[in-house]
Amino acid sequence: MAGYKVPVFEKGTILTHEMMNALKNNTLDLGRLSYYGYSDGILSGCAVSMSDNTIFVSQGIIIFQQNLYFLSKDMKVTIQPGNGWQYLYFQIGSLWRDKSFVLGEVQLELTTNAGDHIEACSNKIEICRFRLQNGAILRTQYRNFADLNTEFDTINEIYAQWSGFGRVSISNKILRIFAKEAVKESLDDPQDILFIQQILALDGKTLNRNVIEFYISLKLGQTYDEMSNQQIYEGLKAILKDIRHGNSRKSLKTRENHRIVID
Repeated sequence: MAGYKVPVFEKGTILTHEMMNALKNNTLDLGRLSYYGYSDGILSGCAVSMSDNTIFVSQGIIIFQQNLYFLSKDMKVTIQPGNGWQYLYFQIGSLWRDKSFVLGEVQLELTTNAGDHIEACSNKIEICRFRLQNGAILRTQYRNFADLNTEFDTINEIYAQWSGFGRVSISNKILRIFAKEAVKESLDDPQDILFIQQILALDGKTLNRNVIEFYISLKLGQTYDEMSNQQIYEGLKAILKDIRHGNSRKSLKTRENHRIVID
């Protein structure tokens, strides 16, 4: 049935399988339909922190193959220094059924084998990556937006896979740090103001990738095209630089289109 259907529990009512299935289906459908069409990735939460030689990933929600996975407690993994990049993933196990439940297990996996693109593995969701030197402490706090891409001894979440409508998006931490620095400046371009308002209104999720790419393309005067996570980060960094120096590439372009020629 399409529409409204909620079982009624009252005195004298016989509890049936249909009523119990209705409760189950309503709960499942609420999550599935609310995020129908969203990509695999982190939906909310899953903040990364560090203590001694252990990385902690906080409670959160991830989406994988249109199913919601609820991480009801913090997860952790022990790390060691290494010469190359190390990658931290959520590894999603295959669904299986016991007598009472359909189950899907989520584990943390730390590996040195990964590509630089955001969809390296079909059953993995990237959380962060880092290069930790001997004797160093891995940082999770950043001095500024440029510090997000520090190569050594710093958690890098630029490539984290966040769920977005239709396509994987980038971490909301990247966007929030961008907005935090931008609002310290005198903003006069409506495009900047609107984009930052969208970031500030986020309820723990992230923006759809198309919105971010479109904003960067407009601000930098480029033809709209899909961008990698690194290109998005570099684009936002360039825009911050323009904002700090009072430059607006879009404003310059607009003035060019409205020249007054005096003969």
